[in-house]
Amino acid sequence: MTVRRIGTWKDAVRRASDAAIACLLPGGLSIASILAHVDGYLFPHEGVFLYWLARSGPGSGSIVEIGSFRGRSTLCMAEGVRGRRETRIFAIDPHVYGTADELRENIAHFDAGSLIEPRVLPSVDAARSWGEPVRLVFVDGNHERASVEADIDAWVPHLVPGGFLLVHDSTSVSGHPGPTEVARERLRIGPLFDAVGQLGAITWARRPGASSWLPPAYGKAILDPCIRTLKGRRS
Repeated sequence: MTVRRIGTWKDAVRRASDAAIACLLPGGLSIASILAHVDGYLFPHEGVFLYWLARSGPGSGSIVEIGSFRGRSTLCMAEGVRGRRETRIFAIDPHVYGTADELRENIAHFDAGSLIEPRVLPSVDAARSWGEPVRLVFVDGNHERASVEADIDAWVPHLVPGGFLLVHDSTSVSGHPGPTEVARERLRIGPLFDAVGQLGAITWARRPGASSWLPPAYGKAILDPCIRTLKGRRS
């Protein structure tokens, strides 16, 4: 199964540079081929971050991704859970941009069909009938504030103790107002979360539980400032 790609030379260069940067980070070689082949809005150190969180994060249960698009982040997490048989990734996305077939093709290309189950529907609808524990929720769907809040409200109750909630495009690296405002207001240390942090455009929070495990921050000190500088030059 081939991988469809966006056709400009700039996209090809960006994919190649993302893969090269990932190879410089611990574990990044495992996802370099994904970053080199699959288009999407995920920085290389974010891909490595997702890989390690899926591979080594505490607790048992599924991984739920809200907003899979072509599957760049989905496949990075799938590489992390290879060999971790109790974990399955549910890729929930209504695919309003018509990317459902591309996602399935990319899953097949990387032989991840046993790890990823796409569900083509809104995340809130999926949550209503959900009946199993979840150890990681990655919110990357509609970026309107109300939609981000609805996704969080729908899925946080399913998170196991020690489980992680991630909100993409919620830091100054990306600057999307909806996710950024929601993450700033709701992903805070308190009764609901006992640890929070940021890497790239991701804000993460951990549910209180027995585990003290925290995700690695590989590349944050170097790559986050570089991304901000590049964005500033383009504006």
